[in-house]
Amino acid sequence: MEHSGLPIKRADAVSNRARIIEVALAVFAERGLDMEMGEIASRADLGIGTLYRHFANREDLLRAILTHTLNDTLAQFHAAAAETIDDPRAALLAFVLVGLRVQQQYGPIFAVMRDPRLRKIFDQTQAQTIRDQFLEVVLSILEGGIKAKLFRSDLDQEVVAATIMGSIMGVHDLFETRWSVEELAQKLVLLHLAMLTRNGNG
Repeated sequence: MEHSGLPIKRADAVSNRARIIEVALAVFAERGLDMEMGEIASRADLGIGTLYRHFANREDLLRAILTHTLNDTLAQFHAAAAETIDDPRAALLAFVLVGLRVQQQYGPIFAVMRDPRLRKIFDQTQAQTIRDQFLEVVLSILEGGIKAKLFRSDLDQEVVAATIMGSIMGVHDLFETRWSVEELAQKLVLLHLAMLTRNGNG
């Protein structure tokens, strides 16, 4: 009987951890680094002991939130690029569209991530590795466009990739209430193509 109960216990543990992270994401977006473990346990409808069995302290939970957000965002970017791998222009549009949607999904959390106090909590080497992985997705799209002779090869591709990444956040914050994400993505990609191609239309 002990063995038959183990899969259920493991399933409960996985379910509880997922629920904790889901609730913690919402609380973190609202409270930032001032979030409290008690509030998370209450909103998740779990005992505080259950919470601490999964996360030793608040810093441990914060790291889990950041890792989850960044890994999920990266996975969405990879999926978008993979679906359009044979068409660099379509890949660029898919990347920008996903970036805008991710801003809708995680925008408040990204804003809190810029808090300098997080440097004491989140390993900066790991953070740099994740940033590099984001840029690598854009760089792969740019390289595909250059090989297909659609994009210019005389630009600093790392600077271009960083510009594309940065523009997504800025455009979303300024114009999210004026246009849909689909409309914003189309407008932003037209500007990127003007930068990436000599005639502005690829």
